[in-house]
Order: sequence, then structure tokens, then C-alpha cells
Amino acid sequence: MNDSIFMRAATIDTQKPSIRNAQSQGKYMDTIVATIYKINQQVNHKFKIVKVQKHLIANKMKKIYQIILLFVITLIVAATTNAQTAWFVDGYHGGVYGHYPIWQARFMVEKLTEIPDWKISLEIEPETWDSVSVNDAENFKALQEYYKTTGRFGRIEFVNPTWAQPYCYNISGESIIRQFDYGIKKIHQYFPDATFETYSVEEPCFTSSLPQILKGFGFKYAVLRNPNTCWGGYTSRFGKDMVNWIGPDGTTIPAVPRYECEELSETNTFATASANQSADFIAACFADGIKYPVGMCFQDAGWQHGPWLDNFIKDFYHPTVYTTWTDYINMIKDKVEPDNWRFSVEDVKPGLVWGAQVLQKIAQEVRVSENKLITAEKMAAFDYLFNGTPWPADDFAEGWRTLMLSQHHDCWIVPYNGQPGNTWADNVTRWTNSSNVIADDKISKLFGDENDPNFNTIKVFNTLGTERTDYVTILLPKTLNSDEVCVYDNQGKTVQSQVITNAEGNRILQFEATVPAMGFTTFELKRLKNSSSNKTTNITLGEKVKIETPFYNVTFDVAKGGTITSLIDKMNSNKELVEKGKLLNNLRGFFYNEQKFHESSETHAMISIVENGELYTRVKIENQIGGNNYYQFITFNKNNPRIDFELHIDWNGRPGIGAYDQSRNFKAEERQKAFYNDNYKLHIEFPLNGLGEKLYKNAPFDVCESRLENTLYSSWDSIKHNVILNWADVENAAKDYGVALLTDHTTSYLQTKEMPLGLTVQYIGKGLWGRDYSVHGPTHIHYALFPHTGNWEQADIEFASAAWNEPLVAEFVENSKEAQFSLLETLDKNLLVSSLKIDGEDLYVRFYNTSSKDKKQQVIWNCTAEKIELVDLNGKTISSLQPEKEKNGQLKTSLSLPQFGFQTIKLLKVKLNKSVIPKQP
Repeated sequence: MNDSIFMRAATIDTQKPSIRNAQSQGKYMDTIVATIYKINQQVNHKFKIVKVQKHLIANKMKKIYQIILLFVITLIVAATTNAQTAWFVDGYHGGVYGHYPIWQARFMVEKLTEIPDWKISLEIEPETWDSVSVNDAENFKALQEYYKTTGRFGRIEFVNPTWAQPYCYNISGESIIRQFDYGIKKIHQYFPDATFETYSVEEPCFTSSLPQILKGFGFKYAVLRNPNTCWGGYTSRFGKDMVNWIGPDGTTIPAVPRYECEELSETNTFATASANQSADFIAACFADGIKYPVGMCFQDAGWQHGPWLDNFIKDFYHPTVYTTWTDYINMIKDKVEPDNWRFSVEDVKPGLVWGAQVLQKIAQEVRVSENKLITAEKMAAFDYLFNGTPWPADDFAEGWRTLMLSQHHDCWIVPYNGQPGNTWADNVTRWTNSSNVIADDKISKLFGDENDPNFNTIKVFNTLGTERTDYVTILLPKTLNSDEVCVYDNQGKTVQSQVITNAEGNRILQFEATVPAMGFTTFELKRLKNSSSNKTTNITLGEKVKIETPFYNVTFDVAKGGTITSLIDKMNSNKELVEKGKLLNNLRGFFYNEQKFHESSETHAMISIVENGELYTRVKIENQIGGNNYYQFITFNKNNPRIDFELHIDWNGRPGIGAYDQSRNFKAEERQKAFYNDNYKLHIEFPLNGLGEKLYKNAPFDVCESRLENTLYSSWDSIKHNVILNWADVENAAKDYGVALLTDHTTSYLQTKEMPLGLTVQYIGKGLWGRDYSVHGPTHIHYALFPHTGNWEQADIEFASAAWNEPLVAEFVENSKEAQFSLLETLDKNLLVSSLKIDGEDLYVRFYNTSSKDKKQQVIWNCTAEKIELVDLNGKTISSLQPEKEKNGQLKTSLSLPQFGFQTIKLLKVKLNKSVIPKQP
């Protein structure tokens, strides 16, 4: 066997120590095990400690190895009863939406009573207890009583209280906070004494900003591994017993990592070495200098093994002691020296089926609901302050509940599971629709019950913390023609406007509105016949369609599929953004049934100008790729450098798109899978001239500078974090110019040496567990390009993304006594308002800072409060703030926030300062 030690003979009869008496074992086994491991590493053989054999028959083995090995075997026989202890964390994962049988509560109590040394961690969806308390009341009461009297004293630990166990990296930071907030409150409803000290998960539910979120909720520790469910990904290897997990804002939390020596499983594609507490794994730990090795496995609720070791897993390291994570970390934290680990979001390696239409749709639906609920909360806070409308806490709780369920990890990794019409994907649509209905209702409430398009006053709300100028879209009454419309601001000045007809034949008014920070302003609609349009776009039609806007000179090539061959940034020294000889916005993918790549540039396109008005010019491109028709709208804004894209593909049957066809030979345990390789999926190419030396991407409460040379991989053991949440930004080496890509859903992006940036559009083929990820209708996505000077921070890309996700909200109103109002204003666009809500008589505002400048952030308040406090995520007071009083009655507070840090401010018994509200002229 290639010079390895090959042993056959009778097994040494080692007296196998009991798992329950392991702590009485001696202190020498770590040295012995480490020696064995190093020897076996040298001779390329995996050594089983509990199955050491006497006779050596490897003829090529060097004599020195024989002598050392026999000596070590002798030591093992002598020292087995003095073996070094290892630890193991057992527990259960699941819930009423994932998997939780009705007998689980009874089973846990019985097994814990039967086996006094067994301890469990619980990662159960909190809403489960609503169901179990009714459907299994007697046994659930027994579990509650057991936890109260015995379990909470080291036998049972709640380790992940999030409502629906989300992956975290794929949703907003505010969503993560709500997952913890609502989940903790629900658990406390049934287990009032429950504590939350260590965060640990069965799935790869991690993101870089978790340290400050966890600390904000009172957590002390975390665990950065998910050994037994790596289908959807895993974390990087790093360190030994413990690390200091450092978040992007500098917050540190002690954590148990996936050890540097903790390999991926060699026999499957869902586990790492610590899942089964093998002798090899413990040997590797000791050899690497780990003093207190620990394994873990959270069983699926419903598995009837009881203790994982000794029941399901028979061949494991002895002696091993069951523990809870908090007890384990408390035991070792003063005995080891943790390494500092600036854990990046790229240390999360997620391997989902990016580009699959079902996942794309889920991500879009979640994004829409996230944006709507945050907007609705901000506007409901206005409604409370202006109109005294009671805060709809129950409605928002239900809106968040259904949104949080749509963020459940199973929605994203097993979207097809379930009966037809009741799959995870089907439920996501129902859940997000429910959230949207609630959000829309709260938004409309602020405009009053009498809003009517026959009124001539339009009230426009801005939910961001700084003044902004952006477009407003509102449905026009049928009584108005497009040449009769003119819009005036509250100072009587005309504003630019444009009227279009949508696909349903409705007339849509769009105008440019400047709206104060976190507030509103009003506009008046008047009829004015024969109004002239100020069209500033020059257009040349032909085989090369040329468009000149205030920002760009653009050339489309009809013969090359309508791709952009030239994009010149007029505002920045006429910089050419398209790499010479390349095609911007080209669609490319491998159609494996034909065994060839198809590109949109292969065929002639039809290009038309569908809108050319005061606000923007919109181009329509009609083409086909691989026999599938598509169209695309590209919008060039007159007063904004952002270029908006809308892509719609009508599929002809079910083409196969991906690296290769796995319809007949998919094996879950094989590491190579077609759906991993983005280069073969249908994607959009952005060959940007001179850019790509640096790539930045946002994550929940974070912006990450990528360390990847490229994003491509094709195997489970080489997953890379190629995820775009809201945006990715490519910059030049000097970091003084870049282009950001914004997307309407979480998906994957491409970056290679040849192409600085690409966006995944479609994969069609076999995915996780061999499921057929097909298409179920047209593909429809939105994305945007945002060229800018400076780096992402100087260009306010996070603010631009927030504005794209939270558009201005407008409605017709009968009248408005107030001309405009701003509740609060941040004096820096890098200080974002993450959330705004009411609790009782108090206003809670969460701010998120993306600025790297070492300065205090100023906030102006047009309201009064009995007291202003900084509070943690549980609502507990951290400190008081002493605001400065301005001459006009405004208050000003200063915040000291690190980059990527957030803080929550509580204004007690808040009231509007109505003296600063200007009246209508």
C-alpha cells in the first residue's frame, strides 16, 4: 500500500473506558496519541487507536518505524486506563416547520433521566413551542419542569434562539436582529429562566457581523463550525482550542473554531471530522497541540438514538465526556491562549444552487418583504407621532414572523421539499405575500383613509436619514392626459416630470422629488396644456445605436446582440469603461445538451427607444440566446449616474444550462457537481476597463474586501464565498475609481482574471440531493451599474444601495397642513438608519455606520424626549446621552461608532417638536 504501515492480526484487548467515567482518566494519552498520529502521517496511514494490531507485514517499512510503533503500542497498553479526555456536544436541531415529532419532548426527558451524564443543546425553532404546548401539553409541561429544576443547571442549553435558523449571510442585518429578538421572546414565553450564552448551529448559519449582534443580546460565546450538515457549506479552518472571533466593527467574542486540523469528510459531502468523534480526529487534535479537543453533532429532532455516541456512533474516541458548549468554554477559557481571528464573510463557504430559478425567486421575494417591512415600520412611527395612531405591534410581529419563516435555511437549500403546492418555495410565496399585505397597509395608513387620485396634492416620504433627490412613481387618474400634467413643489417651482404608459395601459406619473431626511414633503399637480419636454438625450439609430446622456456616451452594437461596445463616462475625463474588444452586458452560458456555449452577441438584436423624456432614456433590446427569446430594458437617468437594467427571459421548454448533464449520474457523495461551477451557468459579463484590482462586497452590517483571486470552483471541498448580497464594487489599483453592481436578490457573482465582474442569471440541471432545478416560467431580474469616483465609501455606495432598496413613497392626499417635515437627520450619508420603531411611548432608532473616519457622528432631532439612552439589543440601558439644544428647539446628539458598528438609541416619551414644521404657503 505505497510504503504505508499495513497491519493485520488480532486486536489488542484495550479496556474501553466508559464515556461516563472519562474524567477520571490520566494525563498522558495526549502525548501518546500525538506520537502515533505523527508516525502515521509520515507513512501515509490512518491509525485507529482502539484497533491497534500487533503484527506488521509491510515489507517496505523502515526498521525505525517498526521500533517506534511497537514502543508506542506498549505505551498504549499500559496507559489506556489513564487516557486524556475529549469532549462532545450533543443536541437537537429542527422545529415545527423543519422536523419535530410530537413525541420529542417526552423522549428528551426520558433519555435525560435515564442517562444522568448526557447533556443536550437545543436548536429548536421557537414557534415549535406554540404547537407542542397544545398538541403534547402533558409531555411539554414535563419538559418545562425538567428544564426549570434540572436542565438549566448544565443539562440543557438553548444555543440558537433565532426564529427560523437563517443562514444569516444571505439576508439583511436588520432581519438577523429580528430573528434573535422575536425568537428569544418566544422561548422566554415558555421557558422564562432560559439563558442564551453560546451561539451554536447545525447548519452554516454564520456571517461576519455576528459578534456585535450576539454581544448585543447578551451572548458570551460562539461556535464557528457545523460539522454534520455541510450540504449547504461550512466555515474556514483556523486555530486550535479557542479563538477570539473579531467582527468587522472590532467586537470580539470567544469562539470554538473549526480547528485548523479539522478536515472535511473523505467519504461524504456533508460532514467535517469532528462530527463523529473518531479516534483519528482526536489524534489529529492532540498532534496539532489542541489540549481540550471537542466534537459536536446536533441530531435532527425525531432521531431516536438518544446519545449520539455509544448509540448511533459506536466507534469513537475514548474517553469522551458529554458537555454543553457554555460549560465546555467556561472550563477551558482560562487554560488556553486563543488566537485572534478577523473572521471575514469569505470564511463562510456556502454551496447553494445559485442561479436556480426557484432560489432566485425566493431571494427576490425575501428582499421585497425585507424592504417593505423596514419602510412600513418607519412610516408607522411617523403615523404614531403625527396622528397618534396606535403602534401596530401585533401586526408587525406577524409580518416579521412570516418574513422570518421565508428566511428559514430549508427554504434556500431544499426549496422543492414538501407536497406539490406546499413546498418550501410555495410557502415562501405565501409567507412573503402575507408580510407585504401588512406592510402595504401600514404604509397606506399614514396617508389617511381618504387618499384619492382625484386629489391634486402628492405627499412624498423619504425613509433614509439624509435628504435625497430621487424619482417618484404614482398612478395617474384616467381623467388626465400626459400633456396636461405639471408638478410643482411646495415653493411653487416646477419639477421635472415624465408620464409613461405601463404594460397594463395605466398612465404613470414620474417626477423628481427632493425630500428631507426621514421625513416628507408635498407637491401639487396641475393641469397645463401643451407642456414642453426637455429631452437632453441625443440618439443615433442604425447598426450602431449611439446615445448621449448628461453622464454617458453609449454605443450598442445591433449585430452583436445589442451589447454595449463603448460606455464613456463624460463626468470623469471621458473614461472608457468597456475593455477594448470586449462586450458589456453580454449573456453567456453553456447549453450542455448542445455541448456548446451560447452568447447573446451571436445574433442580431432589435433595439428601440421606448422612453426619452425629462427624467431618463430607456432602451429596449430584443434578442434570443440558445433559441430562447428575451428582452431587456436599460435606463439611463438624466440626474443620476446609476444605469438600471431589467432582464426578462422566456424559456423555450427546459434547456440544460451548466457545466454538464448530471441527470443520470448524480451522486450526493461525489465532490464534483455541475451546479458549483458558475462559469458555465448563464451569466452577464461586465468586462470593465482597468477595474478589478480590488473587489468589495457588502454583507449584513459589513463591507468585505475580497481576498479571492477568482470566484470559480467546481467541487464541494473547494467552495468559495462568491455571494453578492446587495452589491459588489470593483475598483482600480489606486482605489480612486470603480463601478458597483447592485442586484435585486442574493445570488452569486463571478470574478476571474479575464473578467472583473459577472452576475449569475440561470442554472438548469441537477442540484442538491439530485433534485431537478428546472425553470417554471420566465426569468425576470433587476440589476444596476453605478460608476463612481473614489472608493466605495467615498462614493456612498451603501447609501446608494439603501436608496435603491427603499424608494421614495408617494400618494395622493386631500390636503396637507404641513409643507414638509424631517424627524431626524444624520449629517453624513455613511450613517444609515437601519430601523425606526415605537415601543409604548418610546422611539427606538438604530444607526449603522459605514464611515472609516475617526469622528463623532451627528444626529439632528426634531422631537423632544424625557430622556435619551443608548440601549443594547435586549433594550437594556447602556448609558445616557446628553443632547445639545439648538436655538430652534432641535436636539443634537453625537455618536461614537466604529466603522460597521451599529447602535440603538431610545427616546423616552418622545413627542414631535411641531414648532419646526413649516406650514403650507
